[in-house]
Amino acid sequence: MSRGDRPIPIWLRPFWENKKRETARHVATAVAKLTSEGRPVTFSSIREAVGILYGMPLSTNTIRRNELAYEIYRQHSRPSKTRPNKSPSLISLYQESDPEHRPSLHAKVTRLLRESKDSLITRLIRTEARIGQQAHVENKLREQVMELSQKLLAFERSISGR
Repeated sequence: MSRGDRPIPIWLRPFWENKKRETARHVATAVAKLTSEGRPVTFSSIREAVGILYGMPLSTNTIRRNELAYEIYRQHSRPSKTRPNKSPSLISLYQESDPEHRPSLHAKVTRLLRESKDSLITRLIRTEARIGQQAHVENKLREQVMELSQKLLAFERSISGR
């Protein structure tokens, strides 16, 4: 269980689990109300219904990050006609990821999809350059370790040879 990449403190887990279940119950109740009224199930209609039913705000990200609430939404929403299909590489990325980290991965992908291609290309090239620099540093350190190991071995031989 985690919040993004940070683990949830043990003493907070029961509270967070209860909060997640409560959110899922609110979403389920809102979806039931919307379907009984024949209204479409969308993030905004769920948020509006939860506000009316419980007098409390609910963000779209809360629904997306709560796996049970998001699953309830997906089961009752109509597939988007405007959104293109996800690329096979994104689908495999989601499938290969740890289910616990999928909500934060989804949020990160959504954020990156909003960036321009130029910005993403710049970030990629800079990241590749930093990786190259890091590899160079690692190689230098390996060489130093090997050199020191050889000096130590030679020193040990000289001491034992006396």
